Amino acid sequence: MRRTAFFALAALSLSACAQKLPEGVDDTKLAQAIGRSIGSPSTCVIITDAQGHMVWRGGGYVTCARTLPSCDGGQTTAEALSKTGAGKPARFISCPSPSAAGNSVGWAMGPVPPSPGKPDSHFSYVAVMEGDRALPGVEIQDRVLHAFAKAGF
Repeated sequence: MRRTAFFALAALSLSACAQKLPEGVDDTKLAQAIGRSIGSPSTCVIITDAQGHMVWRGGGYVTCARTLPSCDGGQTTAEALSKTGAGKPARFISCPSPSAAGNSVGWAMGPVPPSPGKPDSHFSYVAVMEGDRALPGVEIQDRVLHAFAKAGF
């Protein structure tokens, strides 16, 4: 329950300054679905429009701006990746994290798919988890896509 409250609070704090979600997508349901699926203090999910502008963020600013291994030999942040159109094409990756022994980082990114009968929003997402219980990227991708559908994309 705390994870859901965490994401709901994060979403509400951004609603005044962020771009709008598509009509029919419920911000609260999105925060709850993400929180139930992959929520933890070390999780960040960012949705951007076609120009790379942030539309929605689940997770705190510090979590989304935290430098993590990119799993391709470099380092990056979810926030930086979200601005580059990194979600096209869809991909997922996981690797060990040097933050502590046994920790890993999982990344998932791609276009936000429309639900049946809904128009394509042309939004992309970046999702990341880091820690000793971080999900692999492929699992993050599956759970995030399910949460998007529950929220009305």
